Amino acid sequence: MGKLRVYQQKLVDQVRKSLTTGYKRVLVQSPAGSGKTATMAEIAKKATERGNRVLFIVHRKEIVAQAKATFERWGVDMSLCEVGMVQTITRRLDYIATPQLILCDEAHHSLAASYKRIFEHFKNSVLVGFTATPARLSGTGMKEVYDDLIIGPEIKWLIDNSYLAPYDYYAPTLIDVERLKRASTGDYSNKSMDQAIKVRAIFGDVLKTYKEVANNTKTIVYTHNVQASIDVTDAFNRAGYHAEQVDGKTSAEMRKQAMDNFRSGRTLILVNAELYGEGVDVPDCQTVIMLRPTDSLTLFIQQSMRGMRYQPGKRATIIDHVGNAYRFGLPDTPREWSLEGQPKKERGKSDAPAIRTCPKCYAVLPANTHICPLCGFEQPVESRELDVEAEAKLTKLTPAFKFTVKRPDHMSPKDAKSMDDLKKIANAHGYKPGWVYYQAKARGFISNKK
Repeated sequence: MGKLRVYQQKLVDQVRKSLTTGYKRVLVQSPAGSGKTATMAEIAKKATERGNRVLFIVHRKEIVAQAKATFERWGVDMSLCEVGMVQTITRRLDYIATPQLILCDEAHHSLAASYKRIFEHFKNSVLVGFTATPARLSGTGMKEVYDDLIIGPEIKWLIDNSYLAPYDYYAPTLIDVERLKRASTGDYSNKSMDQAIKVRAIFGDVLKTYKEVANNTKTIVYTHNVQASIDVTDAFNRAGYHAEQVDGKTSAEMRKQAMDNFRSGRTLILVNAELYGEGVDVPDCQTVIMLRPTDSLTLFIQQSMRGMRYQPGKRATIIDHVGNAYRFGLPDTPREWSLEGQPKKERGKSDAPAIRTCPKCYAVLPANTHICPLCGFEQPVESRELDVEAEAKLTKLTPAFKFTVKRPDHMSPKDAKSMDDLKKIANAHGYKPGWVYYQAKARGFISNKK
């Protein structure tokens, strides 16, 4: 049986107070790696000690066994507690005994139809959800499901107090995501990511940067589609590293084997497409490589912090090849959370790393081009993935890092340098046209002379 940390016990106490106040659907925000499963196990233990039934909902199959082990170790009466994946529970609603308490892991998914079907079926049950990011991937708030929000400790405080690992963050010096287009989910479409980042063209940059700043560390790589994950895996294996690839179509058995290999150290680099962004806990994973641009703060935090689980002496490395930091800041940038969600964002210009150039004629080429079609230069196979344009080098970002690309929803009138800036700010915040006029006069962009 474990013991809660001080901040975890505080969250448990706050949940209890919220429920006794009269709220029935409580959402708890606590950063990735802060021990949400242990906190939920304590809540479940207290519930089962009183004879109450508990239903614990998780998002992915890989998390079920991990959660059950934690609950059992914590002393939860598992005869009164059912742990299951949301898809399984949805199909078995008529066969599950009505719980007095529903615990929801990764609760930013709670607005999905499958979750809401469960909540509606057990509408008289108390619901307590936990998430690092209390907003959907699109930025939508959670007030449709939850009626109270409890805020946990800040990431910087957890780092300063040795509950999360400190980190080094590397990102490109240039950003331009002008080609990126949003899909119906609110995040970038696969097609536009292919066009914008030309992921096959950054292999050399990935390998070179990894060797320079994170060589031989246990690493998770996030790519934006299956083919990219396969290509990146091949590149690492050709370079002499043991890498494995998984994606949403990989069989459950092979996914489990890949994760077991990664946990045990048989696999050094786990490359994936749309997996392992949430919940999976590998404390000695030290490095995260992001090859997937996102416009979702939720996805950014979930993925960038995957290597920040605390271990004595550990320092995480985050290698951001697609400039996500220029959209969101660093993982421990202070943020305000509410049930209303995040404001809609207007995308500014930014950039993925530049692709490789021919060292003879300086033509811009796909990284997998062996012979330059313009001058005929033949690139040596053994070194082509390390031949990177100088502008594509990554820079280590410090805590003093500021957004170098001003997003309108981050700007205030005093940041505006022109009428065009004011119009962008007004559009991002939904201000009326008159606001632009009065701000322009105050800033001197419009003459007061008649």
